[in-house]
Amino acid sequence: MDLHIHTNRYSGCSNIQPASLLRKSREAGLDGIALTEHGIRWSDDTLRELTEKGADEGLLVLSGQEVACYSRRGEFQGEFLVFGYFNSLGSSRSLEEILEIVHDAGGVVIAAHPFKKIPPEGCFYGMGMRIYDYDLDGLEVAHPSYDQESTKLAEEAMRKKGIAGIGCSDAHDLRFVGACRTVLDDAIVDMKGLCDAIRARRVRPRSLRGL
Repeated sequence: MDLHIHTNRYSGCSNIQPASLLRKSREAGLDGIALTEHGIRWSDDTLRELTEKGADEGLLVLSGQEVACYSRRGEFQGEFLVFGYFNSLGSSRSLEEILEIVHDAGGVVIAAHPFKKIPPEGCFYGMGMRIYDYDLDGLEVAHPSYDQESTKLAEEAMRKKGIAGIGCSDAHDLRFVGACRTVLDDAIVDMKGLCDAIRARRVRPRSLRGL
């Protein structure tokens, strides 16, 4: 599965049309995708047509969201993938609040590209080493923006914290769908199954770059 994809339906930074995404996902060999718009979760009614079309093509379509978090003092804390919370969260909440309300609802919170570097300074666009300070459920270990050092830092954080590591394309363009993906040990049929697999760490990150 590719668990981090934006479409032009709700993410203005993406040029991916939802209908085209289904075809490209199957061409990329994916069994499932998660839509992770910025601060917006597709409602079940809005998603239904897409999930039905996906099912006809053997593709599971789930709806999560990507949330930018800011501390109560207005400091950027990073971006996070949220699965298993069924309302849109916007983009002005603190990570502390997100963790509390999502975990109370039975969902999971994943650090999105925590070790993505911003050139030329090389600082992190993401939470970086602050990942050790929070009770997260996982982090992106395989991401198209990572260099070798970023990947090493992500793998080390995954091991030391004992949390799930996933692979995601963070696609905003069809060309990158499936470039990085998550291999799941169990068959996933719904959002609960995905959240359970992440909590149990029955997931593995994979990057197709260079293959």
